[in-house]
Amino acid sequence: MKKFKTLITLSLFFTVTFCSLHSLRGQEAIESISAEELKSHIYFLASDFMAGRVGPSHEYEIAAQYVATQFAAAGIEPAVVSEDGTKSYFQGVPFAKTVFGDKIGWKITVDGNANYLKHIEDFKILYGSSLNHTNLDIVYVGYGIEEPDYGWNDFEGLDTEGKIMVCIGGAPVKKGEPVLPGEINKKYIGPMGLQSKIMGLFSKNAAAIILVDVDGTSGIPYPMMPSQFEKEKYVYKGGESGRRGGMPSVYLAKPEIMNILMGDNKYNPLANKDDILKKYKTQVLENIKFDAEIEVISEEEIISKNIIGVVPGTDPVLKDEVIVIGAHLDHVKPVNGQVCNGADDNASGSAGVIEIAEAVKLSPCKRTMVFITYTAEEMGLLGSRYFIDSELYSKDLIKFNLNMDMIGRSSTKNEESRAHYVVTNKKYVAGIEEFITDVNKGITDFPIIYDNDEDSPGGSDHQNFIGEGIPAFFFFSGMHRDLHQPGDDPEKIDYAKAESIARLGYLIVEKLGNMETVPTFE
Repeated sequence: MKKFKTLITLSLFFTVTFCSLHSLRGQEAIESISAEELKSHIYFLASDFMAGRVGPSHEYEIAAQYVATQFAAAGIEPAVVSEDGTKSYFQGVPFAKTVFGDKIGWKITVDGNANYLKHIEDFKILYGSSLNHTNLDIVYVGYGIEEPDYGWNDFEGLDTEGKIMVCIGGAPVKKGEPVLPGEINKKYIGPMGLQSKIMGLFSKNAAAIILVDVDGTSGIPYPMMPSQFEKEKYVYKGGESGRRGGMPSVYLAKPEIMNILMGDNKYNPLANKDDILKKYKTQVLENIKFDAEIEVISEEEIISKNIIGVVPGTDPVLKDEVIVIGAHLDHVKPVNGQVCNGADDNASGSAGVIEIAEAVKLSPCKRTMVFITYTAEEMGLLGSRYFIDSELYSKDLIKFNLNMDMIGRSSTKNEESRAHYVVTNKKYVAGIEEFITDVNKGITDFPIIYDNDEDSPGGSDHQNFIGEGIPAFFFFSGMHRDLHQPGDDPEKIDYAKAESIARLGYLIVEKLGNMETVPTFE
């Protein structure tokens, strides 16, 4: 009996000791995420020397090497296995440095009759690198608004995947009064409303979006909107970017295009522009095909990089499952000749990934934790698209994605409260809010605002995961005056807030990494 009691005592001792060590490691891990270290990363990545870390560029390569060095110093293992068996932090993402000619045109074939449209004269390119389209169907999505809680859904019963979406500006009005409530209606009106609407359309998996300002409600006349076409640009060569959550190309067309597309169709909004709702129906446009052709003069292969590190799981079974923590490392080109340093967008999120990776390494989880900084998010979520399509980790085994995209500022309307956004798909909002609220107790001293990606002011890499049925969300500062502008500099970062968000991110993935089952959040 005495021997049995001794065994029980020893067992309890080792159990308590193990739990204490685990707790100590966990505390050490979270305290390793500090404002000072975040500041060091951000000041390097967002320095003038880095010239904005634009997609495939020399400066982006320096930033990629920096992240890889930080992973290596923390003992994070490289995740990419080369053909010769060696391991690397770098996953090559293929692009072509492409020179386009002046020949840019559309052909819209209606009942076998071809209509030819010209760039600038009839349509303008607002966004996108995939500008060639062949024999695609067209879907008229009306206002392109999905607000089922308020009885409005322009996408009900429509399949938009791989098709051309045609969307008119503004929001529904009946007898001179908005159909949707004030704040909801305001969201879709004017230039900012047009931007908000475009971001919502990104989740519909279309090949391209054609915007048409039928009644002038966008506030930007067609002649005033510049085309974003560039004769020389980097074109993604890793597959079809505008599918399953990637960003499609976006065009603005003159209102007269509706007469080509819908003619004497009684639902043609141009024929009813004084009272569009009088005859209104979203629909697939029958017997119409869309082709777009742009002349390619030359192409030169360029490889950009995702930077990927891994902390293997400790559980013999659960280690096969994966949690992905990511952030885009790239930023945008100069504006009016001034470099955009991208301190908040997204040196802050990249710094957060580095710090969370170091913390997880100090206290590994049962599941495998994969850390990524992506290339070419600003070009259409391309680095994350390539990562998912590469099957470096099977999509079936990726259980969750935390996306860190802007963790260092507050939106203009939230400057006093310092509130931060958690943005996800509508189907995940309630489940993720409940989960994070529980984890967040005592962590941040400012509110978290929960939103969904169809209504958010911006798309980000989490959308590619959601498009594959993988639960995901992203931390987002919100819209502020320096977003994509030369004023997004390191000295404007709220480093105490960035520390809190990064620590909260760590606690979220640490819990997900050690649970018996990761929730579906639906």
